[in-house]
Amino acid sequence: MKLVIILSAIIIVLVKYNETKQASKTKCETILVNGKNHKRVVMSNGINRPYQLSVSKRNHTIYFSYNTGFDNTSTFEIGYIKKEHRVAIPISGVKNGFATAIDEKNNIVYFGGSDGIYMDDISKSGNITHLINNHNIWDLFYKDDLYFITYPSRKLYKYLGENKSEIQKSIYEKIYQFAIDGDEDTFITNKTGLYIIKNGTNDRILYEGAKVFRTIEINNKGVAHFCGQNEIFVANKHKHTLHKIADVKDIFGLGFDHEDNIIYSNPHEIVKLLPENCK
Repeated sequence: MKLVIILSAIIIVLVKYNETKQASKTKCETILVNGKNHKRVVMSNGINRPYQLSVSKRNHTIYFSYNTGFDNTSTFEIGYIKKEHRVAIPISGVKNGFATAIDEKNNIVYFGGSDGIYMDDISKSGNITHLINNHNIWDLFYKDDLYFITYPSRKLYKYLGENKSEIQKSIYEKIYQFAIDGDEDTFITNKTGLYIIKNGTNDRILYEGAKVFRTIEINNKGVAHFCGQNEIFVANKHKHTLHKIADVKDIFGLGFDHEDNIIYSNPHEIVKLLPENCK
């Protein structure tokens, strides 16, 4: 009888220990960003390959493209999620919507699709205007002006207004991504990797390290962030190397909220990373 009681007590202790250990593990299941713990806050899930994130800081709204076809096909549309609303809302009228960008100052969001670029004044949501046609849009970037990359040519253009644009002859190569950071330095990616073009020059400087990227995004401080398939990097401009700040499995898109917290997407979720005190 005593043996039974002792064994029961041991089992209870072990169960409690495992429960405590599991709870601790769950509580402290975080992602390191710059060596600091950050908890994952899922903002939306059940989305098929959300990509090309653009965050309206003023309206706390995330715009993105996503696949509406099957996993082995690609038919893209534009959608968005509002603050504290997990369900994605589709935006109609943009054919094969694939790219997004935001003019934060003027509260305007741009959408790119297979028949050109559209504009939506966020303060008058739903009033979508077709800005430019005859271009299949691969990527969009906004800083002072709207830039876009076409497909399949992968050439860079600048929007001039009134359905007009001009090719950017200084970017003569076929590119995948384009961005201008807070120092007015330009970053481009092509099939050979990531390059910086310093402000006031036309020289390409190749960055060592990763060669394939899914997006380049600029945070609120003007710092460029680069997404590989499973990592987030920032640039060391003195050594022309990439510094990894986080490991994130199968990352698709990247953005930043009004407090510069990272927002990223994976094949089925949009997630925010928040600092977490975890011991």
